[in-house]
Amino acid sequence: MDPERPKHPEFARVAAKIASDRHGLRIQDALPGLFPTLLPSRKSCKKAIERGRVELNGMPATTARKVQTGDEVVYLPDATLPRPPGAGSPSTLKWSRPPGADHLFVWKPAGMATSGNGRMHLAALLAHFAHAGTPDQMDTLRALEPDAMRWPQPVHRLDRGTSGWVCVALSLKAAHSISNAFAARNVRKSYLALVSGTLIGTGECKQPLEGKPALTTWRAMASGPLPVHGTATLLEVTPTTGRTHQIRKHCAHLGHPIVGDDLYPSLEPGEQPALRYSGHGLFLSAVSLEIPQGDHGTSSLASAKAPKKFQRIAWIRKALEQRQATEAS
Repeated sequence: MDPERPKHPEFARVAAKIASDRHGLRIQDALPGLFPTLLPSRKSCKKAIERGRVELNGMPATTARKVQTGDEVVYLPDATLPRPPGAGSPSTLKWSRPPGADHLFVWKPAGMATSGNGRMHLAALLAHFAHAGTPDQMDTLRALEPDAMRWPQPVHRLDRGTSGWVCVALSLKAAHSISNAFAARNVRKSYLALVSGTLIGTGECKQPLEGKPALTTWRAMASGPLPVHGTATLLEVTPTTGRTHQIRKHCAHLGHPIVGDDLYPSLEPGEQPALRYSGHGLFLSAVSLEIPQGDHGTSSLASAKAPKKFQRIAWIRKALEQRQATEAS
């Protein structure tokens, strides 16, 4: 363990000023968006107020109290220690922390949620490692800057069924800076997806999602046989926007749903869901994540090989080996 690293046992004080565009709103309506990493939804904001974790100008806030331009809002994070993870939780995670950075890349296994309720999700597991893990785990998850967050905080999310890299912030400065990079669409993400049917060349899908613009581009790497589906295609997928289940929805919209996806099948009206290549989970993995330079530090990149379930299919393994050889030459 590095003895030079400072210890920050308390969560940093988090404060924000009310801007003119929120003047006159009730605090429960003004709070969403002030601390997007710590309070990402209206529901979480309301709960924080009801639990006495929000102060307005030095006094505990109530949901009906109105704010004025220049008011100071303070969020007091819950000091409750994380509970030990449930039985069957992994004792280690694969991660990579850039030198001198207050963020790291953590590989989320398929089948694990990024965050949520309960004790079996990535955020809860990281909180446990930071509080009561091995010396190396606690050291890796300790911030360098004095604005350390009490527990590591994922800056974005992956679906439960999707494996891959998640960026995790350790300080408020890093969380704010990297969140802004995601919002500005400056973060580069690359996925591998195995879809039903045959696709050739490159393409894109611009189908709006959630009533908002959405863009996914794809490149076909190879096609080959797959039980039940007949033929499947390995895609390299790059989402420009970050809508919920974007890649899954766009692939289904194209008529080529992701193998293992029973939530978004490609159906014509009146059709029954097709048989699925089951027992192997969702064939979607975020294999590359690049964070640009910003207030959090220099640019950083995490990349990984395709998960084993991809490589067990002979023609996919061959396509991945060919790509690796081409990139190395």
